[in-house]
Amino acid sequence: MMRVLLTWGAVGFLMAALLDPLWAWGLGRPISWSRDLLLALGGILCFYARVRFRDLL
Repeated sequence: MMRVLLTWGAVGFLMAALLDPLWAWGLGRPISWSRDLLLALGGILCFYARVRFRDLL
């Protein structure tokens, strides 16, 4: 179950980090780069945990 949650977390955070600037730009709002960096960092950390602990999951 933890493997699935980490996979969904990694994919969800990374996709949000990629799509959030496009949505903000399309709506004419300023892009919050700090939020995008935190989303990308969360996705990278989920992916790292998924790979690092693959034998235990």
